Amino acid sequence: MQSNIKMIDPNSDFTVPESVSDALLPRNTVVSILAYAESHVLWQHCCIHPPTFNKEVDAFWDAIVHEPSSAGVPAGWASVEPTWIALLYVVMGIAVHQMDEYHGVKCGLSDGQSR
Repeated sequence: MQSNIKMIDPNSDFTVPESVSDALLPRNTVVSILAYAESHVLWQHCCIHPPTFNKEVDAFWDAIVHEPSSAGVPAGWASVEPTWIALLYVVMGIAVHQMDEYHGVKCGLSDGQSR
């Protein structure tokens, strides 16, 4: 049975981030993606309450940006529940997957390759 999983081309210049924190997009891009998710995608899954989640996203950014860092990693990452970080990435991933090229560029994603 052949798999339909899209694998990374070993000849591409794509690199896998070493940690979850390295994979985080800039704040303005994340906010744009989450706004797209709320207006276009979340009705399909109903897995979060957008006003509450948006407050949590703000608290997340405050924690990772304003806490003193240790060995180059903001200490605030340690205060964030790993399952919540997973939820953030899942919500963003579903939104980006559902985006057309226009909305991808509007959210700050350069092209289909970066998505």
